[in-house]
Amino acid sequence: MIDPKIRDSKFDRFKVGYIDESGDCGANGSSCLVLTYICLDERKKVSKIIKKTKEALQLTKTGKRWLNKHGGEIKFNSFPDKHLLLKTLEELSKLNFDIMFRAFKKDGKNIHSSEKDRLLHDLLVESLFNKKPLPKKIVADKDYFQNKKIACLAVRDYIEEVYPDGKGSTASYSFDLIEEEEYYKESKNFDLVISIKHENSKNNIGLQVVDLISGAIFQEIEHDDKTYTNVIRKHTQIRGGTIRPRSEEK
Repeated sequence: MIDPKIRDSKFDRFKVGYIDESGDCGANGSSCLVLTYICLDERKKVSKIIKKTKEALQLTKTGKRWLNKHGGEIKFNSFPDKHLLLKTLEELSKLNFDIMFRAFKKDGKNIHSSEKDRLLHDLLVESLFNKKPLPKKIVADKDYFQNKKIACLAVRDYIEEVYPDGKGSTASYSFDLIEEEEYYKESKNFDLVISIKHENSKNNIGLQVVDLISGAIFQEIEHDDKTYTNVIRKHTQIRGGTIRPRSEEK
């Protein structure tokens, strides 16, 4: 098993990750599917920004009607005030948080739901390779995994070897998304575990923020409109790109 000190060094216990999607998997819907991850550690400031946005929406009949229609939830899609949306995105992007995405061009074909796992797989690989701390918990919109009871992202057989010159290291491991039943049976065999919680975005500010970020990225890829992502990139990096579905990879 992994040394506890090495295991603890892989995580930042103060951060929480959030994942969401924009677009759809169907052949006849949007032309792309965007999967987005963000990681926050300034949740009080985030809540304050979202609260101010809701208060501003309440000042107009259109904004109040839209907010009531969505049960008080902030969403990118059909947001009624472009100026306010841009202001909200800019204020959020000034905070200390990480943004990563993966996008699929559908080319008139269905995207299998299993492709949505790749966002977390790539996050894990990238973080371990770059020695970047992972969140202990990731919150997914309740529809992201299509009601699968995913309990965690788990790493097995983790081995880290330091280079002879002592100036770096390399690691080998296997990993997968684990459902609840398997987690309770096999948890003692996991070296690293990121718990995954499934929540309704109406009740979670972090999920509403990732929806805004994902919507901005989707707008750029689907409609070649960088109005929203340019505002975000003024203050923080957006990492990611378009990838091919596994079925098309050679």
